[in-house]
Amino acid sequence: MKIYNISQKNLNSAANSILNGGVVAFPTETVYGLGALASNNEAINRVYEIKKRPKNNPLIVHIHSFKAIVSIVKYIPDYAYKLTEKFWPGPLTLVLPYKTSGKINARARANLDTVAIRIPNNPITLKLLKKINLPIIAPSANLSQHLSPTKATHVLKDLGSRLDPLKDMILDGGECNLGIESTVVDVTSDVPIILRLGGINSSVISKTLNIEVKIQKSLREKMKSPGMMKKHYSPKTELRLNAEMPIHGEVWLGFGKEIKKHDVKSKNLSVKGNIEEAAVNLYSMLRELDEHMAQRIAVAKIPNQGIGEAINDRLKRGAIKKSLIY
Repeated sequence: MKIYNISQKNLNSAANSILNGGVVAFPTETVYGLGALASNNEAINRVYEIKKRPKNNPLIVHIHSFKAIVSIVKYIPDYAYKLTEKFWPGPLTLVLPYKTSGKINARARANLDTVAIRIPNNPITLKLLKKINLPIIAPSANLSQHLSPTKATHVLKDLGSRLDPLKDMILDGGECNLGIESTVVDVTSDVPIILRLGGINSSVISKTLNIEVKIQKSLREKMKSPGMMKKHYSPKTELRLNAEMPIHGEVWLGFGKEIKKHDVKSKNLSVKGNIEEAAVNLYSMLRELDEHMAQRIAVAKIPNQGIGEAINDRLKRGAIKKSLIY
């Protein structure tokens, strides 16, 4: 499978691929997405199959302008407008009541009466969406439950053998500049609920709405958005969190200035202790350490502030053993 650079020709080819039922991996500001037409049942089925994604896990619909939302949802609560005004385009996904005439395939919504929507803040993605001029679904371009891709090479490694080189594409837009998936907020009731922590932290959303926003702690009977599975964002190697230093059989993922030098394979999310830099590096560095086939990856304590809230969420989900999945 070939990786394509960003050019007008390749963007046109990618748009035509999606319009004709193909799937295209492309960069967003969060992670790389695997795009398909949101109304195309066959293409959506292929996305689920390529990713080995559970069919009860809904997909996020991506649009390029707010105007498109009118034909997809029944209504938008007044308080939700504040979120769209402040954070769109950007790493915010809203779960809204679905309009039955909205032409978003039922499989993309996991047969729910809601739909998850966002406008991404990446110039490449927005150009592609404008060329297509129809809603597309774009889950992370990786195998289900594995680490999300922040580089085109990650997509190639995870999905290259599962894509069709005659009708699918991987676009290389460089490294994603945020590195963590979007925050998902359910706005279908009077009180907004965060279903997935992400690029916008909970305190910022609460401040914007001038109310205390709840965070969904347990899995509902039906998943209303991606990122609600107990085990997710997981390397093959076991994780040990909040470690002070590595022990025998471990590799090391540090954060901040480290006095001790480790005689094991190690990476540092941010030597300067910059939490935003740590988010950008998280998945990429975990992938690198995962390749060493160590017994465990020991991870230093990460501040639970700002985007660190989402980093810790991803690490906790990635650390859960398979035997504990429900």
